[in-house]
Amino acid sequence: MTDKFRIGNIELENRFILAPLAGYTDVAFRKLCMECGAGLTVTEMISVKGLCYKNKQTLEMLRTDEAEKVTCVQLFGSDPEDFRQAMSLGVLDKFDIIDVNMGCPVAKVVKNGEGSALLKKPDIAAKIVSALTEYGKPITVKMRMGYEKDENIAVPFALAMQDAGASMVTVHARTTAQGYGGKADHEAVRKVKEALDIPVALSGDIVDKATFEERRQCADAFMIGRGALVDPSIFSMLKGGEYGKKYPLIKKHLRYLSQYFCEHYAVVTIRKFFAYYLKGERGTKEFKNLVYSAETLDEVNDLVDKYLFNI
Repeated sequence: MTDKFRIGNIELENRFILAPLAGYTDVAFRKLCMECGAGLTVTEMISVKGLCYKNKQTLEMLRTDEAEKVTCVQLFGSDPEDFRQAMSLGVLDKFDIIDVNMGCPVAKVVKNGEGSALLKKPDIAAKIVSALTEYGKPITVKMRMGYEKDENIAVPFALAMQDAGASMVTVHARTTAQGYGGKADHEAVRKVKEALDIPVALSGDIVDKATFEERRQCADAFMIGRGALVDPSIFSMLKGGEYGKKYPLIKKHLRYLSQYFCEHYAVVTIRKFFAYYLKGERGTKEFKNLVYSAETLDEVNDLVDKYLFNI
């Protein structure tokens, strides 16, 4: 599936999208995934209130790299007027696509009426999408099957988003109550695809070729999260290529982190990634013990060269 793909008036090189992952999809990792073949990358969740208050940390999360030929920012909030104000500031002008998070199940987000809490307020959700369409960019929505454990409101909710002006919806095939566990209902995503005139992307549990083949008929596009954390070259593989060696990818990731961030952030961040990069790799116990106490990028690079050169 290497054919080009359209979201509104924006053309992508392919249908494989890096999912927005809080704490992971910063500009360095997005650049790495684009170079590995992703058709689109999405920022971490950006608070519209944070933008309205011109919060420094929030604004820093808007950094992009020239490798991102098409740029997409994911916003979250609960008030249509906050979204309007955030868009009017000018800081989002550089983004080609605006995505709205209506699927985050994290309690601190939901309790504020944001993320997947909007599934319970389709009228407000539709007003948010409608407000954003005023700015002339394709608007996409990331949602879940429903809120309660066995709830399935995906088709009517997605139709409401389409009617409000969304150019694509991405459906995580679980409910809010399920979080990231339990059985995902991928066939239900197919029903959303059949009901809508706009593209539907599937999110959740595509971690290799086999899981992709099982679900490729369920959606028009595919959002990859955990599979990319384990190996960013999953995008190359899904396009018909091969998995790459992890050692050069890790070295490149370290270089990009140092390019965009202070040393402390880079060291702390790459530690989180090692929990995924080394999944299934044997003989890495000593490396893990040492790298989690490393304090500089030089130390991390030296440890990677010593212990991971053959993976």
